[in-house]
Amino acid sequence: MRAGKCRYGMLYAFVLAAAVQLMAGSAFFLHASAEGFSADISGATGWGTTSVTVYREDMSTVGTIEAKEPFRILGRYNEELLQIEYNGMTGYVDTDNILINLPDVEPDIIYNLTNATGSVFTATTERGTTNLKLSIFGDQLYYNGDILDFYNKDAGTEKAGKVWDEKLGKYEFIVPILFTAAERIAAARSMAAADGYNFKIYDAYRTNVATHLMNSSFNSLYDQTGGALVLGGYDTSFYVAAALSAHNIGCAIDVTMVRDNVEVDMPTKMHVLSGDAVLLNYSSGGRMAAELYGQPYSYYESNFAGTMTEDAKRLCAYMIEAGLTGLGSEWWHYQDQAGYNRNSGYYSNLATWYPCQLYASADQSGSQETTATRADAVYQLWAASGFPKSDGELPFTDVTEYDYYYNAVRWAFSRGIISGSSATTFSPNDAITRAGFLNMLYQNFGNPDEAAVAEGSFDDVSTNAWYYIAVQWAAGRGITEETSGEFRPAAVLTQRQMHGFLTRADQSGIKLSANYL
Repeated sequence: MRAGKCRYGMLYAFVLAAAVQLMAGSAFFLHASAEGFSADISGATGWGTTSVTVYREDMSTVGTIEAKEPFRILGRYNEELLQIEYNGMTGYVDTDNILINLPDVEPDIIYNLTNATGSVFTATTERGTTNLKLSIFGDQLYYNGDILDFYNKDAGTEKAGKVWDEKLGKYEFIVPILFTAAERIAAARSMAAADGYNFKIYDAYRTNVATHLMNSSFNSLYDQTGGALVLGGYDTSFYVAAALSAHNIGCAIDVTMVRDNVEVDMPTKMHVLSGDAVLLNYSSGGRMAAELYGQPYSYYESNFAGTMTEDAKRLCAYMIEAGLTGLGSEWWHYQDQAGYNRNSGYYSNLATWYPCQLYASADQSGSQETTATRADAVYQLWAASGFPKSDGELPFTDVTEYDYYYNAVRWAFSRGIISGSSATTFSPNDAITRAGFLNMLYQNFGNPDEAAVAEGSFDDVSTNAWYYIAVQWAAGRGITEETSGEFRPAAVLTQRQMHGFLTRADQSGIKLSANYL
């Protein structure tokens, strides 16, 4: 096999040096410990940013895989080669130009990709705060509720969002990240976990077309406010790239941290394009990632903006120690600059690509018994319905526009498909029951006449139960696993069962969005 190559700052599957570093003025210690990914790499999905050559062990060529084609990663051969399988062809590929689905190897990270179903950015003006709302993966681009531009639906991005991941046994976002960036993210997450923190990722890969739309909209906002945006000395191109973003080639994430399931104190909310959210003072020598590449944490620390919080400094410490690079204008943005340098020339391959499918990965025994939450259920129903337009106000204080299920809850609530757990709460993280999910299906797709003639009968479903008609309807259409005996209405719904209900609903003649089956 080829000799290992030296890559600046690379972190591979070994324990990081015991560099416990006291951060000046921060009153916390950095625990550097990571042993590769937190989950087995076998069965993870990969893609190439460019055409990928597949080698035998003697380094002769087996074949090639075109850019963007999903393949299954079987394991790691050494520091620079992965063993893969693609349509019966097995061999080895170099990691340099490989994207990996991050949730497959880092499932404990919280993924809340606002850009998958319509980004919500906020900008601060001299007169207050204004919203820059992007519904990139619906039909339209919004600025303060007014349509500014349309997106080409033929590009395929209308399929963005959560999909069924067999390796994880649940619905999850697809998050393509350069393999080298994924290693660094895993190392940073391990350090954070040692201190009791977890990561929450709001943005990762996005199309280049989306970047252009965002830049156009942000500059329109700047013009319409007469240049009154408060940008902390930075210009608009620092906040939304004018041409090529590191996000467009899968080497950047927008990330915050949580502790005890609560987001920690950061300078601003996520995606506030404002001088309040800057990582480094504009007067610092380096501001762009290319300028900051290779700088130690001490450089960032000596140039932090005055708005930086202790937890924002922690996040920066984990990321920089793991070999990632910051961006001066945003506290949340970190990227694999070495990966960017290697792959920036391939961005046109991915310009309109949103990866909607995972390779058929091996099922993990028992893993599909993951509990489905109320947020999972309403999001999957919305997705299966084709992402219908959502509007109206929500009374729920525990659902915000920064949650991936926000538009799903708005849609379902406005249609009377769901109600809250109280007058002011939705309880998105609570488990949903089997009866509860079938009732949601019935409220959206049901026909009471079908329920009246259904032949199914269950010993544990009484005729006066609030879910009786929904269960009868589902049984009559063959949506339930059985048509008689026990239904177990109060049992907690699993991700596997939810997937089964949706699949059988589609097979019964209810036309669902095929991407979510």
